[in-house]
Amino acid sequence: MSWEVSSMPSKRSFFNRTLFRRNLSHSWPLWGLLSAAGAMVPLYILLELLNIPRRSLTFPPEEFASALYNAVTLFAPGFTAAYAILCAMLVWGYLYNSRSIGLFHALPVDRTCLFVTNTLSGLAMLLIPYAVTGFLGCLLAVCWGFFHLTAVLNTILAVIFLSVTFFGMATLCAMLTGNIFALPALYLLLNFLSPLLESLIFNIAQQFLVGINSEAFRFNVLSPIVQIYSRFTARYTRFTGEGDPTVSLHGLWVPALYALAGLGMLALAWFLYRKRHSERAGDVVAFRWLRPVFRYGVALLGGLTIGRLLYFFLWENLFQKGSYADILPFFVCTALGGLLGCYAASMLLEKSRRVFRGSLPSAAIVCAGAAVLCLLVSMDVFGAERRVPDLEDVESVRLEDRGILSGPFTLEKDREQVEAVLAFHRSLVDDRAYIRSCKPDWHHDEGKFFSHYISLTYRLADGSTLSRQYDLWFDRERVETAGTYENLLSAFYEDPKVRRCDVTIPEDASLSSISISSEYLKDEAYGINTNDQNPEDTKTLYAALLRDADEGNVPAKDVLAYYGSTRNTDTLLCFAVRYRTPIDPWEGSWSYGYKDIYVHPQMQNTVDALISLGYMTEEDAARWAEDYTRDHTSEPRMESAVIFG
Repeated sequence: MSWEVSSMPSKRSFFNRTLFRRNLSHSWPLWGLLSAAGAMVPLYILLELLNIPRRSLTFPPEEFASALYNAVTLFAPGFTAAYAILCAMLVWGYLYNSRSIGLFHALPVDRTCLFVTNTLSGLAMLLIPYAVTGFLGCLLAVCWGFFHLTAVLNTILAVIFLSVTFFGMATLCAMLTGNIFALPALYLLLNFLSPLLESLIFNIAQQFLVGINSEAFRFNVLSPIVQIYSRFTARYTRFTGEGDPTVSLHGLWVPALYALAGLGMLALAWFLYRKRHSERAGDVVAFRWLRPVFRYGVALLGGLTIGRLLYFFLWENLFQKGSYADILPFFVCTALGGLLGCYAASMLLEKSRRVFRGSLPSAAIVCAGAAVLCLLVSMDVFGAERRVPDLEDVESVRLEDRGILSGPFTLEKDREQVEAVLAFHRSLVDDRAYIRSCKPDWHHDEGKFFSHYISLTYRLADGSTLSRQYDLWFDRERVETAGTYENLLSAFYEDPKVRRCDVTIPEDASLSSISISSEYLKDEAYGINTNDQNPEDTKTLYAALLRDADEGNVPAKDVLAYYGSTRNTDTLLCFAVRYRTPIDPWEGSWSYGYKDIYVHPQMQNTVDALISLGYMTEEDAARWAEDYTRDHTSEPRMESAVIFG
């Protein structure tokens, strides 16, 4: 097929059939073998179907749709991304050899025709294996009566979108470099640059800022492969015994938008190809204006990676006193890592090791950049460390303390609890200088000081999520000082609604089982699962826990107490309440969780239920209560410090 535009006496062709056939014929071992491998899938299914008697064959179209959607969401993105760079290396390989590029550019076709022909050749190589596998699969579905037209059309669109996206990116990378070995490295870096930088910046931010975690940065939209895998999914309802499951492809718009970006990258690649000098074959960077970007980009990655490693080995493990970085040594290590990256990039650009003469300005720029980076992060210029959402902006909040889950508390139902969490969060921000200066002391002394790993997760009114994580130390003096974060958290745990939350499963969860652990169980059984005895026992014990919570029998958690005391362990009576929560009502998928609950003698309803169900005798219960009281009242504040996870 040829597209021609007439211009008075001359003709201009945008497509060359000979070159197209040549590209496909030279690359047939690649797409031919992949097509043969893909054809094995419908062939295997055919053999399986032939082994099933026709009258007993039940394969509804929805299952065929589910198979297509799973293939196009789980397999196709990764395969297309890897296959696209191979196709790009085949069709653009002549750009990296001076003799080959001279030969191609001497042909009686202009660069636009070469670009269009090679682009269509690469896309054809990408799509042929999909077309062969898809045609055979659809033919099989039609013959056996489980063809699903909507699923087939959606799958075709998805494959085309993915192919355009990744081949467009690979082609753009091919135009930016003149070295065949640099092409796959640049393509891989471009695909994962966003999450890589996010991870590195997050790691540096953690060295200086209190509470910052990875959810503070979200730039995955710049990484097509990551965003497609996270947003492009197959959704289906599970079999319920009533009718067939429903299947749909969720997020097809995501690869569609990236396909538009892929077309934009192809257009940019065409523009660069017209401006590209043939003499750049063999150079790591094909354009002079791109050389500083490459040099300082590698310097940035070197400072964030090599510099971080230098700080870890040369300073953090040897001289750092607290949990947070010392800015001057961190700057020195970051600058050294940046200089190593800068000189390595210069050697690649110049194809020589003699790059030090006249490099002082570049070195000064790298050091200045390292200083600016360290100052921006350590001074929290963007306010990430200081951010606390306003009350009216919060939809719900969840607090997790060393595995204890409190919440989510919603503004609509639990306004007082949300206000208390916000006050606690503001106190953490106000005390951030103290938190940074606090020296860890890993010799816990129960009732005097203890460490807490606390996570706060806000669901905001605009649908976004804000998450912060803190590694804190609590000591008795500050717990008893009004206004400190230790005092506010202790008061929060005293709230009856919070105490009830500590023994209840999430509202949308369903109870699965309760495991009981104690040396005081009947017949000296250390551990019992209620479902193994009687499933109804699970509901009975959980109802008793709720009655104790409603009557105020559940004691508050003590922020200075923990499970690890060797004196207390033998007298504990522990429940592990297991439940499952729906992840997505459409999919019918579930998330399984559990909650550890340590029983106190004052929780009389729970103790009575254990006795009535036969898990404990009255004598064992009395002996346990006596031993428990003796072991726990000998330490300060432990009389109300028994429920935590």
